[in-house]
Amino acid sequence: MTTKEQTYRNYRLKQKVIPYIFLAPNLLIFSVFIILPAIIGILYSFTDRTLFTFGSANFIGFENYARVFKDAFFIKALKNTIGLVAVTVPLMFAIALALATLLKQPIKLIGFYRAVYYWPVMISAIVVGIIWQWILAGNYSLFNTTLSAIHQFSSSLGLVSGPFTPSATLSDGKFAWVSIVFAILWSRSGYYMIIFLAALLSIPESLYEAAEMDGASPFQQFLYVTIPSLKAARVMVMILVTMEIFKIYPLVVTFTGGGPFRATEFTVQYIYEMAFRHYQVGLASAMSVIMLIIVTSFSGLIFFTSKRGENQ
Repeated sequence: MTTKEQTYRNYRLKQKVIPYIFLAPNLLIFSVFIILPAIIGILYSFTDRTLFTFGSANFIGFENYARVFKDAFFIKALKNTIGLVAVTVPLMFAIALALATLLKQPIKLIGFYRAVYYWPVMISAIVVGIIWQWILAGNYSLFNTTLSAIHQFSSSLGLVSGPFTPSATLSDGKFAWVSIVFAILWSRSGYYMIIFLAALLSIPESLYEAAEMDGASPFQQFLYVTIPSLKAARVMVMILVTMEIFKIYPLVVTFTGGGPFRATEFTVQYIYEMAFRHYQVGLASAMSVIMLIIVTSFSGLIFFTSKRGENQ
């Protein structure tokens, strides 16, 4: 083998090996903290393991899965979660796309407006829950304090009479549920707005110019040029939002704590309580596996539905 051939062979070998060397740390972290715990969780779901069972746990087959579907509180938490997904995902999609469309326009201070809408994304979910609890929870919340000030001002003008009655706010299940939806939209819309904005900015202007020459109105351009061009972004946003809502936990715990009367208790919170408050690790693992199947099914449905629409 000549020196030139050996050099070329070493070059080809480096091209094949070096990418895996750079990927190795991430693959190791992903395997240790994601893949391995998932496998362990699946194995635990077939045992009677508790949080303090340090020895070997007993294999009980599908008994945990049978218990899951008989657990009324888990079923309620699952219904709450699916309802939250059904409401929040389309709203998040519409708001993020609307914001991205508005912030695509070449207006003055556009960078400032983009930063303002993205700012809530940088706040921790725990902090978001605390902020909105401070705004809405209790008789002395910012919401009720503001209403009280308005009532006092109106009373001084003779517009209203009688004492001020504080709003129920988070002590009302429906209001608390809607408040969580609003808090999620407020804190996360900016993230998906950026995804849509990047996709919008990548659409060639020539497509809009051609549509305009054909007499298409702005709405028709949006419907027949913008929407089809956002195919990949639309699917990605739908899947990401669905996964995020299914696993929501810190915001809810610090905001409503799952109350009142479990009205805002969602599946991840219930699984956590089952594992670390009731110490039923095997049962909680079975719930986690069921959640994994549900989330995978929803994500797969979104993906294959989009692929089917593309082929038709």
